[in-house]
Amino acid sequence: MATRAMVAFLDDDKQLVTTYNHFDGYPQYLGKVLKKFYNDERAAEELAGEGYISYLDIDTGEINARNKQEPGYKVIDAKDAFSAGMMLGDEVKDMGADYGYVWIKPLNGWYVLKNSGGDSMAKQIEDTLVKSGMYEADVTDIDINENIMEQGWESKWANFLAEAKGVDFKVLKKYLQKVNDVEEGEFDYAIDGYIESLQNSFRIDGPEAYEDFEMDDYVEDFDNWFNDRMDS
Repeated sequence: MATRAMVAFLDDDKQLVTTYNHFDGYPQYLGKVLKKFYNDERAAEELAGEGYISYLDIDTGEINARNKQEPGYKVIDAKDAFSAGMMLGDEVKDMGADYGYVWIKPLNGWYVLKNSGGDSMAKQIEDTLVKSGMYEADVTDIDINENIMEQGWESKWANFLAEAKGVDFKVLKKYLQKVNDVEEGEFDYAIDGYIESLQNSFRIDGPEAYEDFEMDDYVEDFDNWFNDRMDS
């Protein structure tokens, strides 16, 4: 069975170049080959520009390719690191890859993403992208961790709503984790599933359906969503 992977190069202008790797994309194989034979900026950039790789020889690093394809190009023009991580994760998912390997030029090294769904890939690389200096830390992380349960939360929540045109789903997720006693960094399938379902509802039904929602309404909505799935 093929373990597909994305091999990418992210330069300091936020330009991402991607190539598709079809076989043996898991870290114990492709990850080792990249570090052994392509562990410098020039080699990494050239490899990411191949477009298509069938597999890399583990003993020599030689490229084996059957199909000639153009590489992908995308500007990861987000301001904050989490949003940039989401964009990188989308590239991995759109390629149908199990893993993504990204050479980040300012950090001069490879970084791996495991495609585990939801926004997990953004979490995996968020801190690394902040260290690169290209993206800012999401200030809402600090705001939520320190202030989410304090009095006056409703006024803080209002700052994350923009005239009913959108909602900061990352903030909402952290709030639900706090309310449901989910530890920091712990993966929760129910909350992740609800957030994805809510995002779909925003796209399909429009945000206007939620313009009167406050935090307690989202908590109740999550409970109803979860109970419906437990009963089905």
